Amino acid sequence: MILLPARVHTHFPSGAIRLFHETITFGVNIMMKKLTSLLALLLVCAFGLPLAANASVAYLPGVTDEMTRPAFWEELAEEPDAVLASPEKIAALNAAALTTAGTNMHDLKNIPETFDGTARCESLKRGAAADAAYYLGWTYSERGRKLEQRDFDKIIANTADSRARKSMRVKYGIVVNRSELLTFPYDGQILDDPADLDFDYQSLVGLRVNEPVVIFTTSRDGKYYQIYNSCCSGWVRAEDVAVCRSRTEWLSAWDLPADRRLVVWGDKLFTDASLTHPETANRMVTMGTVLERIALKDPDALVINRLPIHNYAVYLPVRNADGSYAKREALINAREQVSENYLPLTGANLASVALASLGDAYGWGGSLDNEDCSSLCRSIYLCFGLDLPRNGNWQWPLALPKADAAYMTTEEKEALLDSLPLGTLMTFPGHMMMYLGKYNGEYYVCSTVSSMMSPYSGNRQRSRCAQINRLDIRRANGMTWLQAMNRFYIPWMLLSEGEKSPLPESPWYHEGTAYCLEKKLIDTFDGGYFRPEEKATRGETALALYRAFGSPETPEGAEGFADLESGSKYEKAVLWCASQGITNGVDGKFLPESAVSREMLAALLFRAANASGQTAAAAEDSESALAAFEDAAKAAPWSKEPLAWAVENGIINGKTAARLAPKGAVTRAELAVILMRAERAAEDK
Repeated sequence: MILLPARVHTHFPSGAIRLFHETITFGVNIMMKKLTSLLALLLVCAFGLPLAANASVAYLPGVTDEMTRPAFWEELAEEPDAVLASPEKIAALNAAALTTAGTNMHDLKNIPETFDGTARCESLKRGAAADAAYYLGWTYSERGRKLEQRDFDKIIANTADSRARKSMRVKYGIVVNRSELLTFPYDGQILDDPADLDFDYQSLVGLRVNEPVVIFTTSRDGKYYQIYNSCCSGWVRAEDVAVCRSRTEWLSAWDLPADRRLVVWGDKLFTDASLTHPETANRMVTMGTVLERIALKDPDALVINRLPIHNYAVYLPVRNADGSYAKREALINAREQVSENYLPLTGANLASVALASLGDAYGWGGSLDNEDCSSLCRSIYLCFGLDLPRNGNWQWPLALPKADAAYMTTEEKEALLDSLPLGTLMTFPGHMMMYLGKYNGEYYVCSTVSSMMSPYSGNRQRSRCAQINRLDIRRANGMTWLQAMNRFYIPWMLLSEGEKSPLPESPWYHEGTAYCLEKKLIDTFDGGYFRPEEKATRGETALALYRAFGSPETPEGAEGFADLESGSKYEKAVLWCASQGITNGVDGKFLPESAVSREMLAALLFRAANASGQTAAAAEDSESALAAFEDAAKAAPWSKEPLAWAVENGIINGKTAARLAPKGAVTRAELAVILMRAERAAEDK
């Protein structure tokens, strides 16, 4: 049974204020609107944040109250109810993640049952020492004291299991409380800011109730287990894990058939209080958790001392006094955001799940009972049965439709975004987000964010929130998120060998612009736009050549040009190019903003090649070298040798097979491609 219908509307207009506005009299309504406006003004003055229509919720620029509801994004998506990946395809992708190098996934079912405990403890000590060396010198304890080597020495010593021996058997555990996988078996925090207790480098990833783990060794003090979960390895508090008596018991707890699964797809839920059954009372269950449903045959059967009306009866794992595993009955309210079995992977369902955590605190590594950016994306997809690697770098090796956007122009990224479905994952270094869609010409994503550049003050701010924002928001370094974006991929679509990606092909100039952007030869405009069809100027061409030579010092006494302002962007480049005989002026002027023609560019590159010591030379007969072009005669006499050299070396091609267009203006895209070819031709010499 699929509990979630094709379109699920889980967010509703703010209750009390909207109901009040709909029921009060006209006069009171006017008065309330004035009070609301005054309150909005006061809050904006105090916090600098725009407010929603109900004057109580702050949103980022361009985000409205309607956008926080799944229906808004469903209506923008193409075929939001279409199933994007069947359970069989999801299973295939999960299997591929276990066998693909670089994903760091663990095939828990097939981990060898015995291991060398002595060797493992030595390895854990070495790993802890390396991690400690990284954290030493800039991290603090929760008491505000800078952590010293002696602190880390104690932590490292605690990784060694005093009971370890050469041959040991793994143990099989089930997580009983929402917990965290930790870097060290250590009770304290590791902070980069002693005043910020909410960002703890100890945390690696959140662990869900009923999540399976494989246990290897125990910390020296006995408080922690060293474990694998499906996507990571680390330490977990022993009190949060129950040890199964056998592998069979372990499998029965979590390897459930479809008709017995209850999947939590909402943010988090809590079981009710119970004095008769405290072991399952007030238990927090988070997004992506899978519990075992109980099929009740007797309608009068009590579950935790009451009839299960309007509830699902489930088993929750508990830890006995001796640390062993047991399962106990519990009730989950049917009105919670849960589903019988995994949700169908549709755009509509993705929108519902992705927006369920809006407003939650950012939880680095699963701390604060919340998620960080990549683990939130992973949790979303767990609700559909898709178990992705822990972070973007580990997900990237999978054979997915993907685009490396590290040196894409903003125009290319926008064209790519226009083709992407809701639910696509996108990253820039240090952050992952989920694509929602395009509205009024702006691109929107949801993610949980640690910090960003305030769109109001321009200062770096702790966002620490699961939020919706546009891609024109800026990082602390001033780049927009769209500029910083370096990877796009569709996580549910596994490509077979030789299968073509559905993502659009790159434009013809991509390799050239990417080359020039990587080498920082050509600047972009505000927002990272390249403007590929604009005419390239003499000034930016000189600047590109100057940078290609490593931005050398200009010789003293270099003669300037009447129209070249002192301290201008192009001054050093033009003076250096002139001193090397690469460029000349026109009647004492350089004309930096004038367009550069194809024959002019050929001449500049030809002279630059000679200036670099390549002794560039064309064929003895330039006329014959250009004979294939019907308009070659239009080239200026001074440009024929450079043009012949550029054509022979594959640096400049004809506009068509028969047209060279020597007088034609060079576009910025053409400049980038031609510069790349010239540099590569030089490298081949």
